[in-house]
Amino acid sequence: MQPATRKRLEIRAHHLLCMFGFKGLGYSRAFVDNMRTIVDSFFSQWGAEVELLTGCDAICAACPHVRHGKCAAEEGADLAVRTRDEKVLAMLGLAAGDRLDSPSLVRLVADKVQPSELPLICAGCQWLPVGYCQEGLSNFQRGR
Repeated sequence: MQPATRKRLEIRAHHLLCMFGFKGLGYSRAFVDNMRTIVDSFFSQWGAEVELLTGCDAICAACPHVRHGKCAAEEGADLAVRTRDEKVLAMLGLAAGDRLDSPSLVRLVADKVQPSELPLICAGCQWLPVGYCQEGLSNFQRGR
């Protein structure tokens, strides 16, 4: 039996990749707790309705680097993360503002994004060198 209402999430496009590799690490305890809640909703049995963004989202809401609705982790960070969002949207054949259920997005990412492409998509991301997103996406693709 499906719940009466499905949770609605606003997620920036490149965070679709991050969620595959989430291991409970992050910038602060508040960030990690928020991310865990979102990842759990995204991958839950019933999924969530997801609106795709190219700007700050529900995950960014708890990030200590967000200032005035933009990523301020370092000079040029906001443009860099928006560029990642746009690359992911193009790969998925989607646009900012599109809404899909999370199970459909999970399948779409798994079908259209190869772990080997993450260094090109996510160039400059501080989490890329640890390989969690590549590992998570690869494990998901092998296990389905």
